Amino acid sequence: MPQPTMQEQRRFVRLAPPSIGLTYRVVGPVCRAEPGTGRREAEEAVQAAEDISQGGVRFPASERLPQGARLELELALPAEETPIQAQVEVIWCARFQGKGPYEVGCRFIQIDPLDRGKLIHHVHETLKQRKPFAQP
Repeated sequence: MPQPTMQEQRRFVRLAPPSIGLTYRVVGPVCRAEPGTGRREAEEAVQAAEDISQGGVRFPASERLPQGARLELELALPAEETPIQAQVEVIWCARFQGKGPYEVGCRFIQIDPLDRGKLIHHVHETLKQRKPFAQP
């Protein structure tokens, strides 16, 4: 009996980028709040993006970030002198095989149109440099 196929639901091409630096800072209330405040001190972490598209980004994190958390990101694209600034929302966070860092999937909720254009340009230029699939 044939296995059912999963339908791709992504709207944008996703790229596993070489060397895109990522700094994030949690903004707003999160699950592990400081006692009596309902808020947690903002944290920053430097990571490397696992994959990226014009719609979102995935990266490793040492802590579990709750779904719906808001983050401020700074993305360092190799060809750009100034980092891209964006706000994202955590869509999912999981630790695969129960070990290692968490993987965090986020969608962009606020990004300057010029920065979005730089990101789209980077994705397209990287895809153009890849070898095409081999023809049978």
